[in-house]
Amino acid sequence: MIYHTALKNRSANYDGIKETVRADHPRGVMLKHDFVSNGLAPEFNECDVLYAEPPYAHSGLKIFDARAGVNDRTYSDLIKAISKILLEWTKPVYLIMSKTNLAKLPNPDVIVETTLNGDVVSMGVWNDKNPILLPSTELICQGLGSRYKYLGDFTCGYGTPVKNFIKGGGDRFVASDYDGKCITVISGQMRKV
Repeated sequence: MIYHTALKNRSANYDGIKETVRADHPRGVMLKHDFVSNGLAPEFNECDVLYAEPPYAHSGLKIFDARAGVNDRTYSDLIKAISKILLEWTKPVYLIMSKTNLAKLPNPDVIVETTLNGDVVSMGVWNDKNPILLPSTELICQGLGSRYKYLGDFTCGYGTPVKNFIKGGGDRFVASDYDGKCITVISGQMRKV
């Protein structure tokens, strides 16, 4: 499975493709949207769970910003935007971030370790009294698909969490990323689902 990451030698990087602003799928929508500057897109209002894997560190954000052609933000801006979502959103939220960055956000109900692409990562969960705590993000997203109907991912990258949500039985999704090339890739990937 392809995965959009800032880690060297871990992902395919599609530099030569054009951006897509919006792509519709029978089960959802994929959008070029910058939640740091503009909050969640209105399409997320129907979602009953959010899942996201934001840039893990300041250096990762710089790599993603360069790919997206953005150069006017800080990691603090990212943390503030995520905090705003967490303070306003009343439905379950699952975030993969470092423990250090999770500590900068409103207090999660739980922080646990899981794996992402074989690496141990931290996950914070908000607004879920019975969180899905499984040994990998792939299984967590599939578990979310078995429990919830409509997933929102505001840092969708190439769409791996969305694909796993659908694989687990989820009905619908909204996926956004501020890099329109990611929307081109995920829209192509979702044609196969």
